[in-house]
Amino acid sequence: MKGEQDMERQTPKNENTEFKDLPDVKIDPEKEVPSQKHFSKKTGIIIGLFLVLIVLFGAGYFMLQSRQQPAKPQEKETQEETKKEPEDTTPPTFVGMQDRIVVELNALDVDLTKYFLAIDENKQVKVQVTGDVNLAAEGEYPIVVSATDEAGNKAEHNVTVQVVSENTMSTGIEFSCYIDGSIPLEAGTKQRLMANVIYFYYQDQNPEIQQKINELQIDVSQYPTQTTWHPSMQQTTPTV
Repeated sequence: MKGEQDMERQTPKNENTEFKDLPDVKIDPEKEVPSQKHFSKKTGIIIGLFLVLIVLFGAGYFMLQSRQQPAKPQEKETQEETKKEPEDTTPPTFVGMQDRIVVELNALDVDLTKYFLAIDENKQVKVQVTGDVNLAAEGEYPIVVSATDEAGNKAEHNVTVQVVSENTMSTGIEFSCYIDGSIPLEAGTKQRLMANVIYFYYQDQNPEIQQKINELQIDVSQYPTQTTWHPSMQQTTPTV
């Protein structure tokens, strides 16, 4: 029995001795499966190209949509600013400007703005008059005549208004007329004039103003009133 046990104990010892003589073998995973490494590189390249294509496609689609969609309000404002015309710095122009206006004493419904015509970019501009004129007292009164366009450019002129009586006008002073040619008068003066009782001197309508009125088709139908007289009413020299 003892001998058999010794044999059993010696047998595994001999087996271990045989394995000890075998060389150590190191397994390199990369060398063992080179095809897997090559496959992973190809997969990475394909995925990268696919992502690049997605980005390019998305960018192209976004650009196409942005062109088709209307511009945002801020973008519209920027575009409108670039399309704006150069800033207007030119003031209105007075046509046939005169520095003295002669008005009859006690003339009725006198509108000093109707003596002047201001134009800006081929349009009539509103005229303003500042200064006090006493039509009930003979004398000379300074006023300032101005016109302002839509851009805020302003033109000004200093003008003298001369108020004259019937005795003064007989000396040959000419009454000034509105831009349409009509002349404001005192009520009694107009009646005697229409009856050929008196005769007075007056300015003819300024040809430059008349040309501009016709050219721009300016409506002057509101200028004549019941108290104005116009040369078309045919004044004649009274018989002596």
